[in-house]
Amino acid sequence: MISFELTEEQAIARAAAADFAQSTLAPAARAADEAARIASPTLSKTWTLGIVQTVADPSFRTMEQPTVLNALVLEELATGDATVAAAVAASLGFVKAVAEQGSDRQRDDLLPPFLSERPRLSAIVEVNGGTPQTARACVKRGTDGFELDGVAMAPLAAQCSHLLVLVRCVNMDEALIVPLDAPGVRISSPEGTLGLRGLDCATVTFNAVRIPTSMRLGETHGANIQRVRDASRIALCAMLSGLSRAVLDFALPYTKTRIVHGEAIARKQSVAFRLADMHIAVDAMRWMGLRAAAELDGHTTAPRSARLAQLYAGDAAMRIADEGLQMFGGHGFVRDLPLEMWYRNARSLSVLDGLVGA
Repeated sequence: MISFELTEEQAIARAAAADFAQSTLAPAARAADEAARIASPTLSKTWTLGIVQTVADPSFRTMEQPTVLNALVLEELATGDATVAAAVAASLGFVKAVAEQGSDRQRDDLLPPFLSERPRLSAIVEVNGGTPQTARACVKRGTDGFELDGVAMAPLAAQCSHLLVLVRCVNMDEALIVPLDAPGVRISSPEGTLGLRGLDCATVTFNAVRIPTSMRLGETHGANIQRVRDASRIALCAMLSGLSRAVLDFALPYTKTRIVHGEAIARKQSVAFRLADMHIAVDAMRWMGLRAAAELDGHTTAPRSARLAQLYAGDAAMRIADEGLQMFGGHGFVRDLPLEMWYRNARSLSVLDGLVGA
C-alpha cells in the first residue's frame, strides 16, 4: 500500500509555502502578469524560503524523499502564482540535476553560489535546430568536448548564470552545462508569451559553442537524462495541481452566492456535478504526481508514472480553468478577476516540458 502521510519536515515546508503563497505571491500575481516581469522584491522574498538552497546543500543527498518534498512546495507556490513557482522550479531542476548526477568537481564549483539567500537563476533547456524550423540541433563531439549549434527557449534567460542543455548526440542523450557568458551564446530580447508572462522567456542561440568534457553533466560517466526529464514532468504536474486548486477554491464560494432564478447556482445539478468533477481531477493529478515523485525517489527513473502524471495534469488543468472561467460568465473574461490569467497560465504550463524540475 502506498502512503502519502507527510513527515514533520514535509508538513512544515508545505505550510510555510502555502502561507507565503497566499500572503505574498497571490497579491502580486496580477501586477507581475501586467508588467510581464516578476518584481525583484517578490523573487528575493521567495528565495528566502530556502527551497533551492536546500537542494544545493551537501546534506541534500541524504534527504528522505526530496522529490516529494519539492512537489509539495511547488504545488503550494503555484496556488499563489504559477509564474513564480515556475521560476523557482527552473533553478531547482538545474541544481537537483547537478547535486544528484554531477561530478564532485561540478558540485563544488556550481552549487555554492545557490546557497545564498540572493536569487541565483539557472534553467534546463532542450535544444532544437535554428532556421529553418525543420533544422536539427547540431552537436559535434571531439576528444576535448563538444561543439553546439541550435536554439532554445529559456525562462528568465537574461538573469541565468548557466543552462543545462539537453541534446541528442551520436544516438545518445547528453546534458551539457553551458555558462551564458560563453563565446557563441546569444540571448535575444524577451518574447511575449500567452501565459507565465513574468518568466521573461527569451530565445538563446548557440553558435559553435565549445563545451569542454568537464562541463558534461557527470563528466566522463555522463548522466541519466531520463531522470532529469522525469523530475521536470513531476514539477509540472505539481504546479498544474496548485493552479487548478486555486481555480476551484475561487469558483466554489462564488457558485454558492450567485443567485439565478431564485437559488444559488451551486444547487443546480449541472453546476454541482461540474464542481465535483473539478475536485476529483485536482485530487487525481496531485496523487498521480506524488506517486511519480515517490517512485523517482526510490528508483533511478520513473518514466511511465511521470509522463502519465504530466499528461493527465495538463489536460485536466485546462478543463478546470475553462470550467472556472465559465462559471463566472462574462465576468470570467474581465481582467479584474484572476480567472483569465489562470487560464493562460494553465495553457502555458501544459505545453512546457524539460524547462523545470522537482
